[in-house]
Amino acid sequence: MASIATEWSDDLIVIDTSAQRFGSGVDIWQIGEVPDPLGPPCWAVMAARYLLSLPYEEAVPRLLEFVGEAAGADRAWMLRFNDEVSLLRNSNEWCREGVSSHVADLQNVPVTILGEMLAPLREGRSIAVNDVSLLPRSLRSMQVEFRHQQIQSTLTVPVRNDDGRLIACIGLDSTRAERRWTVDEVHALIQIAALMGVANTEGAPSRRPVGEDFSVPVYLRSGRTIRGVPLASIAAIRADRDGAIVCLRDGVTLDDDRPLRWWQSVLPEQDFLRVHRSALINVRLVEMLRRRQGGQDLELLVTGLPESTPVSRASAAELRRRLGA
Repeated sequence: MASIATEWSDDLIVIDTSAQRFGSGVDIWQIGEVPDPLGPPCWAVMAARYLLSLPYEEAVPRLLEFVGEAAGADRAWMLRFNDEVSLLRNSNEWCREGVSSHVADLQNVPVTILGEMLAPLREGRSIAVNDVSLLPRSLRSMQVEFRHQQIQSTLTVPVRNDDGRLIACIGLDSTRAERRWTVDEVHALIQIAALMGVANTEGAPSRRPVGEDFSVPVYLRSGRTIRGVPLASIAAIRADRDGAIVCLRDGVTLDDDRPLRWWQSVLPEQDFLRVHRSALINVRLVEMLRRRQGGQDLELLVTGLPESTPVSRASAAELRRRLGA
């Protein structure tokens, strides 16, 4: 029996083939050596842990950071498509220290920029570009973009939802040197993409307001991870020590390194209002303005926030004016 185990895996061994415990028809197995969690065979397992333990939008940046580090890549990223697969946008990016970020590039760009790369991606095929300089003339537009981002080699894997529709791509970039992507690396990313397609909560167009994903993006920064979210999806921003917590209308919360005063300076005044020293809210997503129980002060109920938001007396008049209350 041990010889059969060796045929399948050098690490899988039989530790009990005797009839003393459960009878001659039972073998007891264990892993002889725990596999390296950074090796490609374990990437999908780690990805599944993130996708099962966190909301989808929180899992994606954690997953990309893990895979980027484990693969020794310079960037790990995610591109998303609109429902008609006519536009694409960079939504998430992890960068190794010292590597430039380009998540703000390629926003709401026609998919024609992909040229001949689009067809195999629609069919569920992955594209490993080992040497960007050798791309054919038909992919000139992508070659220009790759060079702009200092990419020498890149791996692109499609993410498709339950009905086979292309909803995104994930990938790895090498900027410091050319790199030939291995079979194990490609296979691992294909497995991760399959898990993301199943876990994706945005697969059905009806689950998110039409066009919201492709509204003006705002980029959140947490450490070396950058993620774009549609401006219209932000319900509120709360102060959190030296940074902020961004609350989305679907209930997801995301960390950002920048303080609340920075957010107040960049968000459009017609949509966002500072209602408290520690909170900015999206006026368009206010569901109710009411008095706090047992007092005269006001509080707000905002879409996506599990708790009410207090309103300072200094902000009350402007808030009432905005809401027409």
